[in-house]
Amino acid sequence: MASERSVNPVSTSVPSGGLRSYSPTQLFFLTRLSWLIRQRRELINTLDETDGRQKLLNKALYSTFLDCQEEGVGDEAKSLLAQQNQNAN
Repeated sequence: MASERSVNPVSTSVPSGGLRSYSPTQLFFLTRLSWLIRQRRELINTLDETDGRQKLLNKALYSTFLDCQEEGVGDEAKSLLAQQNQNAN
C-alpha cells in the first residue's frame, strides 16, 4: 500500500488554506469524510436519536476518520470536522 501513496498525486486545497498533493487513496478518504459530514448535517434533524441509520452514519464517520489518520491526512480530517462543528454553532 505504500506504493499507492506515491502514485499519481492529486493537488487540492487543504482546509487550512494551503496547497498539498494527495494520493488517490488519501483523496478518496477525505472526500468520503466530507460526504459523510454533509449527510449527517442534512439528516441530523430528520432522524430520531434511536434510528439505526444515525448510529450507522456516526460509525461510518468514525471509521473514515481513522482511515484518514492511517493514510497520513489526520490533520485535514480534524479540520473538516472542526469546520462542521463551527457551522453547527
